[in-house]
Amino acid sequence: MVISIALAGAGHFIGALLFYFFHRCIFHGPLGRWPILKKWAAIHTAHHRRPHDPGAFFFPWWANIIIWALTIGLCFVSLAFGVGMLSFFALYSYRHRAAHLGSRTRWARHHLTHHYAASNSNFSGSYPFIDKLFHTYQGIHPEWLEHQITRANKRRNKQTPR
Repeated sequence: MVISIALAGAGHFIGALLFYFFHRCIFHGPLGRWPILKKWAAIHTAHHRRPHDPGAFFFPWWANIIIWALTIGLCFVSLAFGVGMLSFFALYSYRHRAAHLGSRTRWARHHLTHHYAASNSNFSGSYPFIDKLFHTYQGIHPEWLEHQITRANKRRNKQTPR
């Protein structure tokens, strides 16, 4: 039982690290220019252009199938590890959507800082301690973040024809 719990915790943490490195190195980094990865990076760029658009919150169906199939495949190698990794992606999906729909929890502010104030920081999405570990953490005062979000929304509303 202890081994299963440790494997599940390891799976969750490895999922968080994989997300961090994908986000930092592919979506915002040089690996995103590789031909095989360009489409994934372009999807993320569109999400940054329209962080308020629920249609841009997640990957398209084909990318989700790849991600979930690989993760579920891990369950056949180690059920506990695979379930731990699934738990990370489920938690991240929930937190990501909640942040973009108005949550102002600590982790939501961490993610929104990435979108509205410091796009070259806070790559972890859910766990600020991972950004602290890799020196990509950017803290921001909640009032300043709200100011940045309001400013971006005003710019977007000026550009949107009525």
